[in-house]
Amino acid sequence: MHTSDARTNHYAPPAFYAAPWYCLRAQPRREIIAVQTLRTLDGVEAFCPRVRYTLRTRGMRQSEVSLFPGYLFARFAPDLSKQITYSNGVARIVRRGTDFVEVPSVVIRELLALAPYPECLLRLADPVFFPGQTVRIIGGVFKRTEAKIARLLPAKQRVAVLINLLGKEDNEVLLPLTQIDELDPDPRRRIPQIAGVRRASKKTD
Repeated sequence: MHTSDARTNHYAPPAFYAAPWYCLRAQPRREIIAVQTLRTLDGVEAFCPRVRYTLRTRGMRQSEVSLFPGYLFARFAPDLSKQITYSNGVARIVRRGTDFVEVPSVVIRELLALAPYPECLLRLADPVFFPGQTVRIIGGVFKRTEAKIARLLPAKQRVAVLINLLGKEDNEVLLPLTQIDELDPDPRRRIPQIAGVRRASKKTD
């Protein structure tokens, strides 16, 4: 008899709940397609945590990136591995040697706590700036220049920064807050470290 899985909206065999989680490599830029395809299969649960943030360099618009570019997670019984591998959007199941790489359940729980199922989307607040912080100027005549914040003027939505101008250091310039960004704009850097997880750039398969 099949049991209902409220998160995948289809029926899964009882053994599904004891199945391990695996890391999958997606085809280029097809993580979401892979997840959508896998969620239609009986006995399979899949998700790809993503980050939504304000992209400050393009008119303050909302943007999304994968937390682990090129990777997703799926839970299934090993005898479904061939069906998983040939699913639309999936490149392969990540292996270590000849064995599939199992993802510890504590890692999955922490990921889903950050980016709840089924949307699996983590919404990041805008970066917080502070005096003494070194930032990048991303707009205006000083674009692509690094500067140090001297004072914040939140009531005027402006910031006073110190820049090197014509060979003279510590020139104070007033800028709109929208014209500065962190030195490292990658939003994933602001996410708490997940126990046992290495960023996708360090993964081997």
